[in-house]
This record gives sequence, structure tokens and C-alpha cells, in this order.
Amino acid sequence: MSRDPALSHQGNSFTYVRLVAAAMVLFAHHYALWGLHEPGLLGRSFGPLGVNIFFGISGYLVALNLERDDSPWRFAARRLLRIMPGLTVNVIFCAVVVGAWLSTLPLADYFAHPDFRGYFWNLLFRPMFALPAVLADARVPYAINGSLWTLPFEMFAYLVLAVLLLVGARSLRWTVPTLLVFSLIAAALWRPAEQVVFWANDLRFVPLFTASFLVGTTLALWRDRIPRQSLLLWLLVLYAVSEGELARLLVGTVLVSVAAVHVGSQPLRIERTLANDCSYGLYLYAFPVQQALIAKAGTWGFWPTMALAFVITGILATLSWWLVEKPALRWKPSRGVSAVSPPVMPAG
Repeated sequence: MSRDPALSHQGNSFTYVRLVAAAMVLFAHHYALWGLHEPGLLGRSFGPLGVNIFFGISGYLVALNLERDDSPWRFAARRLLRIMPGLTVNVIFCAVVVGAWLSTLPLADYFAHPDFRGYFWNLLFRPMFALPAVLADARVPYAINGSLWTLPFEMFAYLVLAVLLLVGARSLRWTVPTLLVFSLIAAALWRPAEQVVFWANDLRFVPLFTASFLVGTTLALWRDRIPRQSLLLWLLVLYAVSEGELARLLVGTVLVSVAAVHVGSQPLRIERTLANDCSYGLYLYAFPVQQALIAKAGTWGFWPTMALAFVITGILATLSWWLVEKPALRWKPSRGVSAVSPPVMPAG
């Protein structure tokens, strides 16, 4: 296969695309947290579109890593080291700092409450949003960090690839596109009206998130055969002629993932690559910062609180990258040449 610019951080734009995706999520969430209609594109809010971008890029970069080292154990270790340190510090920060500050309970009662201990289930990808007597009167009540709900679906996508490696699937080039087709079919046919909950996750989102991830993976595995520009053009035409919300959702999901990979793969037109890969931190910290600002400074208005949310979240995300995430990456197991570091949602 031909060498892709994504194999070098100096030869692509993925860092910038991920930052844009994280900013889209923050932007859309601010509308929702103020009780306003979220703006969007392609029939979807900017929030889901940002998550779609994260999953597509993640699938692409993960596949490039697997071509260089297909050990399922090192793959799992790298993914956990990329996700868990930042998530752990974020969960502690939300529970111990933000929650304690916003709670109407005395501190002793707050820290003794079962919901305080329960919040740490997020570290096992069992989404828990409520903290004791926190944000009861908010427009989106009791949700200290609503963004965490997508992380289990990204972990599931990683698990799918790890299992394929573990069982000895020799031809990912054929297995992954096949799973992509099945994921799209499942997203189209399996649409229960009620939530299907397992481990506090709504399983109805599994097919579409997995499909978005596998689009990126397929593009990586077939990058010597798939002309992305032509594919984008055909997908745009297909989206334009699609009728019905479901058809546009499916085509739009594939379209956004392909567009994210295509734009991210382009060589940078600037002299330096951005060293601060804070997109994951932006995704993790935006929601609690926005909730706290609206609760404590809501009288300032919509746009001032959004601007301040970008500033504060950017600072926290930068600290997360330099003090937590980047140091943790030094422990990633490597085989020969160091692998590309795929993003997380954040994914998203």
C-alpha cells in the first residue's frame, strides 16, 4: 500500500479537524444547555456531526496503527492509555471540584452521598451523569458531564477490532467493509422506539457509531484503491437525491466520515504542526464548564458565557494534554517505529 500522510503528524491536518469537531460539540451543547434549538448541517445538529467526525478519523488512524503492529494486546494497551488517564482526571475533577462547588448540600453530606460514589462508574464506561444536589434547577438538570455517554461506543468499536485481531482475522481489508455493511443495515432496520439499555448505555446507537468508525477504517485499509474525492462527490449526489430522514441519516453519516478523513489527510499548508492535541480535553471538559457557567453566571447571557466557556475549556484541555494525556502516552507499548496516536471522542 502507498504511504499515507497520516503516518506522520507533520503531514496531515487531523489535529485541526479534531479541534473543529470538539468546537462544534461545545457550540451545539451551549444551545441545548440554554434550552435553545441547536443549529446544524445535513439535517443534524453540529454536536452529532462533531462526534461523527471523531469516529471517522479515529477509525482511520487506528487502522494505520494496526498495519504497523497488529498485536491485540498492544492495541488494547495503547487505546486504554490514550483514553483512561484523561478520563480519570476529568471524572475526579467533576466529582470533587465542580460537583462540590455546585451542590446545595453541605460538603460532608455531599461526599458521603451514594451518587458521589456512583459517579465513578464512568471509569468503567457505565455513564452516570448525576451528582448529589447538583444542577437540579438547570435547563438540562442533574447532568454534570453529558458528553461522556459516547465514550463507551468508541470503546466498543476498539473492542471489535481487538477481537478480530485476537481470533486471527487475517484479511481486515475484507472483514471490516463487511462489518460496515452489516452496521449500516442494522442501523436501518433495528430502530426500537424505546431505549435498549445495557450497562447504562442505550444500545440503539451502537450500529450508527460503529458504522461511522468502520468507514474510516475501511478508507485506511483500501486507501490505495478508493479515490476519496470521487467517493465524496458520489456521496454528495446520493445525499441530495435521498428521500426520508433515515436515508439521509445513513448517507450523511458515511459522507461526514469520508469528508473528515479526506480533509484530515491533506498535507498542512502551514509551517508548523499544532503541538497541543487538546481535542479530547475539549470534549471532556466543555460540558461541565458550560453547566457551571450557566448556573453561576447565567445572567451574563448566552454569547458571553459561550465565549468564556471556550476560553476556560481551552485552558483545562491544554493542561490535560500537557500534564496528563501526553505523559501517559510515553508508556504506550511500541513495536519498532512508534505508531500514530489515534484520537478519542471524542469521539466523541
